[in-house]
Amino acid sequence: MFKSLVIAGSIALSALALSTGAEAKTRVGIYFGVPFYDYQVGPGWRYYNGYGWYDYGRYGSFHNRYPGNRGWVSCGEARRIVDRSGYNRVRTVECNGRTYTFRALNRNGRPVTVYVNARTGGVWRG
Repeated sequence: MFKSLVIAGSIALSALALSTGAEAKTRVGIYFGVPFYDYQVGPGWRYYNGYGWYDYGRYGSFHNRYPGNRGWVSCGEARRIVDRSGYNRVRTVECNGRTYTFRALNRNGRPVTVYVNARTGGVWRG
């Protein structure tokens, strides 16, 4: 019994010593809000210095609000962001504080509440 354990252990160690592990060279970037890419994905994409390429048609200009600047998204710009995100008949409920609130119809025509982060322009449904 002991002899077979020693043999099995030596085989396992020799197999482990012979195997070469692949070195992972993956770059991972985590962004909250607008996704940035290392390459220009489409013709309407613009380069934001220090971050990369983003979809200007979907997210608009970042000159006064994102990222790193201390500016805020205007209520009208937030409404346009919600509209560009695929919601219809967007109606403003409140544009005060850090979160703007809108009522809109989703792609299925159902009424939903949509929130926009006043600092970053990030959109989520309530």
